[in-house]
Amino acid sequence: MRRDWNSTSWVLCLVLGLALSQEIGRSSPILSLQEDGSLVVSDAKGSISDFVKQGTPRQSIQIGGQSCNVSYGFNSAGKKTILVSVPSSASSPIVFELGDNEVTIPAKSALRLVLGADNRLEKMDANPADTVRFTPIPSPQSSFAPAPPTMPTRKSSAPLETAPRSSSAPSLETLPPPAPVQSNDPSAEMEWPGKMLTPPIPEGQKEEDQFYVRTEFGPRFMSSLNLVSVSGPSGSGANNYSLLNQKEIAFSTGYRQDIDLGVWLTDWFGLSVETGFALNAIRGNTQGMSVSSSTFWTVPLLAQLCFQYPNDSGWIPYLNFGFGGGWTIFKVGGINYTQPGGASIPAPLSGTGNSVNNAYQIAAGVRYRLYEELSITLAYKFYGNSQANINLDNGVQATLGSPVTSSVEAGLNFSY
Repeated sequence: MRRDWNSTSWVLCLVLGLALSQEIGRSSPILSLQEDGSLVVSDAKGSISDFVKQGTPRQSIQIGGQSCNVSYGFNSAGKKTILVSVPSSASSPIVFELGDNEVTIPAKSALRLVLGADNRLEKMDANPADTVRFTPIPSPQSSFAPAPPTMPTRKSSAPLETAPRSSSAPSLETLPPPAPVQSNDPSAEMEWPGKMLTPPIPEGQKEEDQFYVRTEFGPRFMSSLNLVSVSGPSGSGANNYSLLNQKEIAFSTGYRQDIDLGVWLTDWFGLSVETGFALNAIRGNTQGMSVSSSTFWTVPLLAQLCFQYPNDSGWIPYLNFGFGGGWTIFKVGGINYTQPGGASIPAPLSGTGNSVNNAYQIAAGVRYRLYEELSITLAYKFYGNSQANINLDNGVQATLGSPVTSSVEAGLNFSY
């Protein structure tokens, strides 16, 4: 009888030791990866406290009372990545369990998770290197459960079976995807334009969203333009319009506004499409010509190769090379010219016409990151297009030279 009691007591001690080991082992929050690639944050008791849907560009969450950012993206090999970054304002490191490891991320650092095609975890690394600490979680039996003594076998009873050990953290592959949880913490909600940045920018915040929209505007300065040839309709003094051939017209300072839609394929190289509009007024009384209410419009449509140099200062220089077309609109209220001998065109040149021509552009600028998703920009743009053959609406045909323009523009850059 005493022997049976001793056997029972050892079994009770074993069960109690396992239970205590599970409670002690779950002292930290737990991060688990779902089958669809979403990320779940659970507290030490297993209750879900936060949820980040797969593919979310950036979301602020709470882990153990500390705020951090979670963002989905791709690495240079095209594989999905999850970046868990701790801002420089964090008062202490963030500690949580992930799989069989306890992970410690200090301030101004980040943990990068690389996922395979089936959303399985392939690799974990620190950014910057060697800043994140990985501590293997010990087996509960090896740490707390005492080894039971050798007990005699009882012929009348079945062999003793022990339950499989439960891990202190949810499995990365087998945990079923939960429904999204609405957090009551305002800091866990996504905010635009993100957090305000203070240089030097930490590694976790240097990465930007892949897509962007940029709008810029400013004064445009246009070179003089030659009227290569001007001819009127047959029988209406066409030869007299030739008095304007090779005459040079000058322009006042104008205005230009652009909008870019772009994507960064790597941290430093991307592609974009730019369009917008620009106009300059023609100055009067140039080379003996009198001019009134005449403007020169340009609508560019350019495909661009984009380069930039990301760094932690917040000032990001960029250089764009654009090729494509330009829609030229020539609106003439009246241009008159009289030779010193008295000959003049039969009537002031007037009318409106347009033409589509080849165009090119070089843009060099710098942008300053105020927030995670908002920057201010300053750029210089050099733009040119080929000769334009324009038929005015009154039958006059005009061939315009190849002007070049320069503009200095300020603007805003929105990433998403």
